[in-house]
Amino acid sequence: MRKLTFIFLGLVAATAHGQIVTNTIDTFANSQTTSVITGSVTNSVAAAGAIGGYRTMILTATENENELPISLNVAATTKRLILSTPSSATASFNVMWGGLAGTNGLGGISLIAGNPTPLQSRLKFSLRSADFASSFTWSFTDTQSRTASYTGTFPIESSTAPDLPYDIALSSFSGSINWASINFITFSGGGVAELDLSLSAPFTIETTMMAPVPEPGTWAAAALLAGVAGLIHWRRRRAIV
Repeated sequence: MRKLTFIFLGLVAATAHGQIVTNTIDTFANSQTTSVITGSVTNSVAAAGAIGGYRTMILTATENENELPISLNVAATTKRLILSTPSSATASFNVMWGGLAGTNGLGGISLIAGNPTPLQSRLKFSLRSADFASSFTWSFTDTQSRTASYTGTFPIESSTAPDLPYDIALSSFSGSINWASINFITFSGGGVAELDLSLSAPFTIETTMMAPVPEPGTWAAAALLAGVAGLIHWRRRRAIV
């Protein structure tokens, strides 16, 4: 009787639990330094812990009166992405993850763990500090060159406070793409005078993989099994009486 009951309960439990599958965009395991005084500079490196194995950073000075270096760095020791903008300067940045040399695509990587839609997938990362409010944009491009993007805001965040987590549903991105065939991932921001910004690794996409729901026939069999178990138990009790 107990064995039959456990089988039935197991079928019910299978529909109620899910497994979290994590796709890591970048752990910031490799350091990278980019700096600019005027104009734009591009720097691409092989990066362990980065999706596709390459990370490309583009840093652009939109104004820089004092002509002091503006920098965008990945610090492997602290696992941070850091934008440092001096006084009287404004810069924007773009970080791209791709394949060989950062210019080839990822070749159609699935970021949603085989799910038919992105409804159960979320982009996660953290803001460590920011001395001014600014906007940011995440963009994903599939192998058909279609793009989905999301624009959000970083508030002023003290470096002494805990990291501020971001948990963004992929379903909230604008644009229709094939999330199971991603070619490029880009993250951009800046555009605010004298902005100092720090973000913490890892950047990840988490997908909740729900257990498959049994077919109606399976439920019927389970119900019949439970009924037979109950009948046997009832007859045994009558026999004892």
